[in-house]
Amino acid sequence: FPTLEYNSLKGYRPALRRAVEEFGELPISTIKPKDIERYLLRFASKGYAQKTVRTQLLVLHLLLTHAVLEGDIEYNPAEPVKVPRGLPKKPRDIPTPEELEAVKHNLDAPFGMLAFFLLYTGCRRGEALALTYRDIDRENKRIHISKSVYHDNNKAKIKQPKTAAGERDIVLLDILASKLPKGKPDALLFPNEQGELMTSTQFQRGWDQYCREIGFHITPHQLRHAYATILFDAGLDAK
Repeated sequence: FPTLEYNSLKGYRPALRRAVEEFGELPISTIKPKDIERYLLRFASKGYAQKTVRTQLLVLHLLLTHAVLEGDIEYNPAEPVKVPRGLPKKPRDIPTPEELEAVKHNLDAPFGMLAFFLLYTGCRRGEALALTYRDIDRENKRIHISKSVYHDNNKAKIKQPKTAAGERDIVLLDILASKLPKGKPDALLFPNEQGELMTSTQFQRGWDQYCREIGFHITPHQLRHAYATILFDAGLDAK
């Protein structure tokens, strides 16, 4: 999958491994839609969520599309196959009121400012880690999102948004602006101890320490969902 983003490729690897285990020894020309349908039904019966089964079908479809382009087969046998109905959907849980209060009142904890920032911006973790003080427009009350951090073998790298919608401005809320420190324009908001981008290990260790200190286990993505809920409760239009 040479054109896929690093994080997408990382998420597809388990499905790729399962596909190879199931179909790897078969001549590709012998794989029929019914074979793929039966496999998905067996796979789904193990209790996997709808999203995981959908990803498995997507990866099979990508592999077989490549085979069509290479001339190994004339049509993609995954094309007519659908994801089985009635599969469980994993709920997107948000932090409890007690957990949110802990985030709001523990800014002095390690990573406390980062958690507070995520809660009141809805940023993705990688977007927040890539921000510099130049991206904070206090005069116009805006935060400019134009890049993101991803990790390749623990090393932090910068990437541009996949779509135009990924490059956007977020409102700098007064409650956040009043707590957010000021720094040099090119300095990172959330660097490691050397003032550089955090490695994956550095981030995870710091976040785990933060969770221990506040007494709750929450994730950055949960805070992103909490932000959306806060906006909905405040009466903002969903779009």
